[in-house]
Order: sequence, then C-alpha cells, then structure tokens
Amino acid sequence: MSTDESPETALPLEMDGAECWRMLSTTALCRLAFDGPDGAPDIRPVNHLVVDDAVYIRSAFDAKVLAIAAHSYVAVEVDGEDDAQYWSVVVRGVAAQVTSEAELRRVGVERFESWTATPKPFVLKVAARSITGRRFPKNPRIAPAVYAVPLTDEAAAEHRSQRGERPSPIPHFAPPTAD
Repeated sequence: MSTDESPETALPLEMDGAECWRMLSTTALCRLAFDGPDGAPDIRPVNHLVVDDAVYIRSAFDAKVLAIAAHSYVAVEVDGEDDAQYWSVVVRGVAAQVTSEAELRRVGVERFESWTATPKPFVLKVAARSITGRRFPKNPRIAPAVYAVPLTDEAAAEHRSQRGERPSPIPHFAPPTAD
C-alpha cells in the first residue's frame, strides 16, 4: 500500500448503477450464466451490446437458447481494468428472445457481429432486474500462506512439529490491592 492510501481506499468500492452500465458498455465480451439443461449452473462467454439498460446477445440455436427458454433467469458478468484498478459488473435479469423486427433495428443489432464464424441468427435480450459493480484498487497484494492439507488433528500435529510449539504465555497476576 502506498503512503497516500489508507486501508479504507484499498477496499473494493461499490459502483452506482449508471457507472455499472457505462463500464459494461465499454466491453465486447461478457459471461452469461444460466441454468443448464441438466439443471446445473452453466456459464458461456458471449459478445454483447448494451442499449437502454438492457444487454443484447446474438446466439445460434443451441443448448444455451433452449436452456434459457426453459429457465429465463440469468446473470451477465464482465470485468476489466485500467491503470489504477480492476472492476467487475454483474447484471441479474430475465432473458428472452427478441422477436420484434422494430426492436432489432432500433438497437442496431444487425451491426453487432459475433466473434465466431458460427451463424448467430437469434438475439437474446437480458432485461435487468439489478446491476451491481465494484472497483478493486491495483495495490500490492499481500498473499498469506495457504494450506492444501485437510485441517485434521494429524495435520495440525505435523504443522506444530515443523514450526515448533508456541511458548507458554507469561502468567498474569492481578495487581496487589491495598488492604
């Protein structure tokens, strides 16, 4: 931590909704989280377009589209960085296929190209129910020791044998009282 940073400024900072939407719109790739066909969580990288506080995603007719048709609650996550900080934004909402030609023209999705060669004729719209974001300062990080062993009595005994026993505390006596 530099001398001009206090512990409070080193903590993650919450972003307001407007800043979250602005940061989300600066990126082309995000992750779409949804319930997979087997009911387990799934997440896919997708490119996206942000218009009027909604996220538009082009898609092929695939397992993702079928899963979202069955369970429409999704989350969109994107993160990035600048010179001073990292940031992350999460949108939670409901996804549905866009079937209005007028809406497709209005948001300009025809100019929105997929990053893959797979044809993506379908467009999903994630209508946000909530958006949250945080900024994380790029300060030196302290990496405390981590342990890859279960915390069993045996592992604790091995750890003690490697580092030695802690000294016994010095007994504390109450100060004498005047009688």
